[in-house]
Amino acid sequence: MSRRRLDLAVAGDDKRAIRGIISDLDGVLYRGDQPIAESVEAFKAWHARGVPYAFVTNNATKSAAQFAAKLERMGVPTTAAQVFNAVSATASLMQQRWQNGTRVFAIGEAPLFEAIEASGFTLAGDDAEVVVLGFDYALSYDKLRTAVRAALNGASVVVTNPDLLTPADDGFEPCVGVLAAAVTAAVPAVVPIVVGKPQPFMVEAALAHVGTDASETIMIGDQVATDIIAGQRAGLRAFLVTTGMAHVAVDGVTPDRVIDSLSELVHEVSAW
Repeated sequence: MSRRRLDLAVAGDDKRAIRGIISDLDGVLYRGDQPIAESVEAFKAWHARGVPYAFVTNNATKSAAQFAAKLERMGVPTTAAQVFNAVSATASLMQQRWQNGTRVFAIGEAPLFEAIEASGFTLAGDDAEVVVLGFDYALSYDKLRTAVRAALNGASVVVTNPDLLTPADDGFEPCVGVLAAAVTAAVPAVVPIVVGKPQPFMVEAALAHVGTDASETIMIGDQVATDIIAGQRAGLRAFLVTTGMAHVAVDGVTPDRVIDSLSELVHEVSAW
């Protein structure tokens, strides 16, 4: 047993069949642009057996099609329809809450801006009615200042995902949760609307796509605070894999199982 698993409780030994897979991406299938070989081989084996699977990611820097293309390059058969990400989930939530033409200031990468505009919203500055905080490799003080000023003026704040760190090729990078913490520190009255995991919305959408019963579907992730909570809130067994970041325990949350590699599950999953 690895050292990282010693302080993690496990819910129990559940022998129910596993016929469908929903999985996180960063830290499970790859770290940055480096595939995790055992995970790639596991998904290739499941695909060959006809096991339905889908992916849910808090990463808001790419579109579903871009994620699918990345997985294909790594050898995992994937279509855009199998990927549920924070970009599409954020746009969907905004369409439910705000009218077309609502002024929005966003921090993020191109796919987030494209989704916001395609959903009928108008990009704005510190006069925005809604501030959307996403991952941005070009984050600057000017962008942070505009977000804070809009929030001070009463704008609602939407956060694509609450992650504080994200895996990279050479370690870890600060993620959207750090940006959200800065804005809420400056504007304590703001209560951000969090879209991604641990909210169960993307997992529920992925489950509908996979088409298996919740009792026979598992959620796989590398973080208790996002993946495990989201999976369990959606009614799934949630398996924690130790291939990603070092794990931070969450009071009252217990993974249904802890594994060192997806290779441990290869022969336990079957489409029939």
